[in-house]
Amino acid sequence: MCIMLVTNGFEPAKFTLNRAGNQFKAANVVELLSTSSNVRTIISCVMLCYRNSLCRTFDFDSSSGQCRLFEGSVDTGRLLPNFATTIVGWINMSPSMFSLYNASSDQCVDNRFLDSETLSDRCECPIHTFWNGSMCLNQRFDNDTCENNNWCRTDLWINCTGLMCIGKTCLLSVQEAAEMF
Repeated sequence: MCIMLVTNGFEPAKFTLNRAGNQFKAANVVELLSTSSNVRTIISCVMLCYRNSLCRTFDFDSSSGQCRLFEGSVDTGRLLPNFATTIVGWINMSPSMFSLYNASSDQCVDNRFLDSETLSDRCECPIHTFWNGSMCLNQRFDNDTCENNNWCRTDLWINCTGLMCIGKTCLLSVQEAAEMF
């Protein structure tokens, strides 16, 4: 395991790299942001993740040159055994990265971990994350614990019901579906 510090453009970020032989499995397939081919080095994959403000975890296969970026954090997904040429890396998240939460929006314009929200004029958590009182964490999926709807992926019709994120199945008639579009 090693740690790489990236300090160009956004707020600095420390990446942890696990030993080779694992790949990342996100909590949900929607957390895969992109797959790039012909990426030559792990450093290039780290930089792709760093430049995408939604990326929190990546995996890189040095034999195929494939770099996959995920918005899911390493603690919400799983490391699965894979080929010896695949390495998983992730950003080491800490409360200090979110010290500007709720500050005026001009203070977080180039902040990788907070969005400058124009309506509230405040620094807020990025899309698909929620404020837990000290950090912006990934929103949760079916059967994960929650305190309120902000904790769940409501964009996927998952809501907080009885302290659990529960997905709503959507059964529409052909007529109702046609009216939506």
